[in-house]
Amino acid sequence: MPEPTAVSSSLDELSEGMAAFEEELADEIGELAKRRDWQAIQEKTEYAKQIRAFAHKIMALKEEWDRLNGLDDAGPAEYEGDPDQLPVTARTRWEQIGDKIRVQTEGVRSAYSNVIPVWLFKDLALAALSLIRANGYVKTADVLNGKLDTIVEKSEYKRAPRLPVYVTFKVLVKEGIFENPDRNTHRYTLVGGNEQLLHRFLGELG
Repeated sequence: MPEPTAVSSSLDELSEGMAAFEEELADEIGELAKRRDWQAIQEKTEYAKQIRAFAHKIMALKEEWDRLNGLDDAGPAEYEGDPDQLPVTARTRWEQIGDKIRVQTEGVRSAYSNVIPVWLFKDLALAALSLIRANGYVKTADVLNGKLDTIVEKSEYKRAPRLPVYVTFKVLVKEGIFENPDRNTHRYTLVGGNEQLLHRFLGELG
């Protein structure tokens, strides 16, 4: 019999891919705001609304699939509103399992997760650090551009290279190592400029 969890995992991956795409789209809108290109902002904002609606459809499909196959064990949600109204860090949990990191994000009725190898997590985190040193901040898109070949050639995320970058940033924000002071720009910095905190965290991963 086919394994239903394989489909559920694929929908998880698609959901994370949409979230990463939305973040990059928000960055683009922020850049347009700096240039005061109001017409382009209006067009991109409308597009972003359509993308948000599409992302909700994917999550609804995943929840329906999990219910159909008895995979929805999250139970009733305590928060009855739109899960996007909660900060992503408040909905994110992670754990290290051997040489991999599993990151789970809670939705209203279900959760989706991704697993990335520790070596890739470290590589992406250090790439982000290098960009912070050079520019004073880092964006997920910048790390993706610099590490795209590595992700595609050496990891299992060939079809969704945004995901490991997005997941890495979620964990670093969750642990209070990265912060996004200006949410309109999606520029991340080190909390307190503390590089040692990042190095210590990465060292604890082994």
